[in-house]
Amino acid sequence: MLRDIIILDCHEIKCPKVLLFVFQEFTGYFKRNNFNVKIVNNIMELHNNSIVFMGDIFNCNYPVTILNSIAPDAIYIGWYWHKINTDNLKYFIYTYENMLNIHYDVNRVNDLIKIRSFKNNVPLLLRANEDPLVVGTYNKNIQYDFCYMGWDYYPNLVPQKFKGIYHGVSDHSKFLDYDTRKNIYLSSLFALGIQDKNNIDSKHVSQRIFEGLAYGCVVLSNSLPACEQTNNIVIHVTSRDEIEEIMSHYINNPELIEKKQKEGYEFVRQFGTNEVSAQKFIDLIEEKFNIII
Repeated sequence: MLRDIIILDCHEIKCPKVLLFVFQEFTGYFKRNNFNVKIVNNIMELHNNSIVFMGDIFNCNYPVTILNSIAPDAIYIGWYWHKINTDNLKYFIYTYENMLNIHYDVNRVNDLIKIRSFKNNVPLLLRANEDPLVVGTYNKNIQYDFCYMGWDYYPNLVPQKFKGIYHGVSDHSKFLDYDTRKNIYLSSLFALGIQDKNNIDSKHVSQRIFEGLAYGCVVLSNSLPACEQTNNIVIHVTSRDEIEEIMSHYINNPELIEKKQKEGYEFVRQFGTNEVSAQKFIDLIEEKFNIII
């Protein structure tokens, strides 16, 4: 019997809003493979035949004791649980952002080293919530030159000479859902893969990079790590003028757009969907716990 995939968001162990969105999109892989995925708001609903994804807001003193008393044989995956002693949980995995440079912040480096020191740890790769088999099969109906959807990082990079959608927000509740973002990407020639300074410095690449590639956009990013981690399919940019210049060049040479689209599709099929993200957890569960998912 397939295990239930549970996103826990209860009083005792709350899930931050943005992480709730991340977990919901990440677990799309399991939905596509016929697992029952659900958000649980009552901790008493946990059961042993489940994989439980958890955030790091604690409103109780002994979360491990509570989990053990309810579902001791569940597989637990905790986001930044490095300050919690989980030795008494039979199956526990620590997870965190996929930072390739953990020394970027002297105030965080000790925590980042610690969480990677646990034997059961897996980074949560942020990737497109898509079946790799259908990447590149969607029709693009171009209505916009460019799009951006996410946190309001660098509005000064947004092109002024082109028609597009810039949905930069400063409130997580205003994030667009996945299907809405997907349709906007499919309606756009270019996607702005704007990253904040922390992501650039830590060499962490956000999901919007892979979404843009998955849905046939030429992705422009101010993050060199985003370019390097996509085999330079993503184009590095440093200013609004440079973005507008590159857009003009590609629009005037449509064969370049087609080439980037093809490269993006091929890359995402191999490395850019949440099938890759989920497989990291599945492999560890099999290797460390001898459990087949």
